Amino acid sequence: MTCRILTAPIRAGRLILTVRREDRPVERCLTYATRQNPRRLYLFVSKVLGKHWPVRPSVMHDVHVRLAARIAALPGPMLVMGMAETATALGRGVAEEAAARAGRDDVVYLQTTRCRLSGPLAFAFDECHSHAPDHAVYLPDPELQPLFRAARSLVLVDDEISTGRTLVELARAYLRFNPRLERIALASIANWLDEDRRRELALLLGRPVCFPALIEGDFQFEPDPDFSPPALPLVRAGADRAHDGMVTDPARTGVLAGRWRLPVESTFPWVPGRGNPPPDRPLAVIGTGEYAYTPFRVALALEEAGYDVRFQSTTRSPIMVGDAIASRREFPDHHGDGIPNYLYNLDAGRLPVIIYEHATMPAAHALPGLLGGLAFAVEESCRAS
Repeated sequence: MTCRILTAPIRAGRLILTVRREDRPVERCLTYATRQNPRRLYLFVSKVLGKHWPVRPSVMHDVHVRLAARIAALPGPMLVMGMAETATALGRGVAEEAAARAGRDDVVYLQTTRCRLSGPLAFAFDECHSHAPDHAVYLPDPELQPLFRAARSLVLVDDEISTGRTLVELARAYLRFNPRLERIALASIANWLDEDRRRELALLLGRPVCFPALIEGDFQFEPDPDFSPPALPLVRAGADRAHDGMVTDPARTGVLAGRWRLPVESTFPWVPGRGNPPPDRPLAVIGTGEYAYTPFRVALALEEAGYDVRFQSTTRSPIMVGDAIASRREFPDHHGDGIPNYLYNLDAGRLPVIIYEHATMPAAHALPGLLGGLAFAVEESCRAS
């Protein structure tokens, strides 16, 4: 097997990558930055995820299709779960493509969330290295619970897997719900697990585990002894704040994949073929936190209609300026929780178009005014289509 060795210097030290397999060249998929997080100083910045780096929607779609092809034949019912907040669009994209292209009606998509809802909780777990470790998984709506409880295959989707600890914790939590589960797939853009670790995870989970990924290898991080680890941002968040009245994305309580539709009627005026054309200016379509799949699909439709579009999303992840991060905008979160949010690497030559999930957010949130952009809410019309 031919391997490539890559060295990536960042402010906090340097990453040394051994690349064993790459469906797309690593340089087209990844770059690197320093986290504002002393628990883990390095960050793989994906160029194809649509989070910290603006990306053409068609490139994101290609990633979804490639990963979906690797899990589409797993036995059903299949439960696909995307990790909040970074991999929510990726996870749902994989589920939607797997269901649509294989003609399946037994694929349920459900994302982890950091929102607090009043519905019944299935389980919760922590992401130990994260700046925001608490994840919740809510029980799906009643009509989806039979599929949720009887899944034969579980697909967990994250942007990159470096140790597998968080995904194993999530899988074990689900196994307490459904011990009859037969197969598990840990899917990602980049997988840094060696063969020994993969075997160890399969033993921990007690059933066959596969690892669909576009890039495979391993890495080492060598910290710079002269680099002073940054402090985490100060967060003044109300621990008991409820979000029911401001979130409408059904992925937090489960959707049957393969049925997403572009909105027929919407406050968004540029639905291709159904409204006015966008301004004669390149667009930056921006999702908001966990709410990224529908904004991505709107951006993809605009690109397919011939417009110059890039997609990215706001995030709670604090990253230091430098390396892959050319610019950073900080602003209050759109849920009113008192949590700093960020937008990285925004192209100043593009018109920002921010897409929220709830109709009250465009007028209430500070980001549209900060960017001088436009803001819309479209989720309700997508669900009604």
